[in-house]
Amino acid sequence: MSLWRRLFGGGAPEPEPPETRDSAPPEPEIELRAPDDPELILERLGDDPSARVVDAEVLAQIERLRQQGREARAIDLVRRVLAHHPERLVLHQRVAELLASRGDDEGAGRLLTPFLDSTDAPLELWMLGAEIAERRGDETGALALYERVMARDLDYPRARARVRRLREGERKQADVGATLMADGALTRGRYRVERELGRGGAGTVFLAEDLSLGRKVALKVYHRRGRSERVRLLVEARTPARLQHPGIVRVFDIDETLAAIAMERVLGGSVRQEIDKGALPAARVLRWLLTGAEALAHVHAADVVHRDIKPSNMLLRADDRVVLTDFGVACEPGHVAPSAAAEGTLKYMAPEQRAAAPADLPMDVHAFGVAAREILEHVSTERPEVLDELVGACLRVDPQRRPDARWLVETLSPLAGPLPAG
Repeated sequence: MSLWRRLFGGGAPEPEPPETRDSAPPEPEIELRAPDDPELILERLGDDPSARVVDAEVLAQIERLRQQGREARAIDLVRRVLAHHPERLVLHQRVAELLASRGDDEGAGRLLTPFLDSTDAPLELWMLGAEIAERRGDETGALALYERVMARDLDYPRARARVRRLREGERKQADVGATLMADGALTRGRYRVERELGRGGAGTVFLAEDLSLGRKVALKVYHRRGRSERVRLLVEARTPARLQHPGIVRVFDIDETLAAIAMERVLGGSVRQEIDKGALPAARVLRWLLTGAEALAHVHAADVVHRDIKPSNMLLRADDRVVLTDFGVACEPGHVAPSAAAEGTLKYMAPEQRAAAPADLPMDVHAFGVAAREILEHVSTERPEVLDELVGACLRVDPQRRPDARWLVETLSPLAGPLPAG
């Protein structure tokens, strides 16, 4: 009987061939993959430079691999395809989006650069290029791209607000990091900076010593000191101070003159840093998801929408419990962003958040689902199937059909098991 029939059945058994002295040894059985296997399809495209590439088909295979928790493999395979087809703008843009969402702005920028000067590039590509440039500190380049977007679509979501913010920053020479260091404001004041811990779009976080109290703190210094940044500073400081939960970062002090917040130093780094290191055991990931969901449920119980849930905003205590941080764009349900500008991180935004709809709790649940899917891609051991169902529920397009944060806790608790006190 043929190998295919032995594996899948069907048809009458074939007669065994008579043995002969010169018969060749039987061929070893090989693992078969279905012809529509997304990995197999992309491998063939990457191996055959003459193969016909259809953007929509490649994008569909990327999404199928992502749904299987294999985003990293999808990126690798499509890069092989692009090596033979450097002109495929749509595919470059999609891979750049995935790389940027994983924190690889350098890799994403390299993919986008050849297309940024194209006069007919998609506006989404220019926006992504601008966001990457801004995160990497190139505010001049970011402003040029945002202005290019507005030249073609004056009302494009978020573009107008970002142009206004960057122009205001230029007028005020808004790089606080450079200004403060030049003035000696940090070193002459209450805090003695030791080293940089991380840098984001809003500000830079330093490890510092509070000279008045003699303790180490994480000191976040905002890059700009405009009116909107002052509002964000106050929101980021006051919201967690009001919430008070083990899974929410503790705020010690706020310095409006310095445009800085002194927070507890969370020793375990972030979930983003951990998943970037490679494979992870399922038990550890389950603890992150459960404790992250518990913190989010507390936030939502206080009628607060975080609006920027993502792995880099999930810090880790020494016992591996998640601590939510960066409440700079948090708000009450119903809040409408000014100038129709969506606030948050594009990769993790729910569809309605991208459209600048009024803030609502299901937006955070969607972001939690995107973060969970990203984290689960790195699980090296067998994981419960219910986790994929949980992610799917979080990512439902209709926000009213998404579960709430308490449901996430109830679903994850039996999987993670009891957590030790701490």
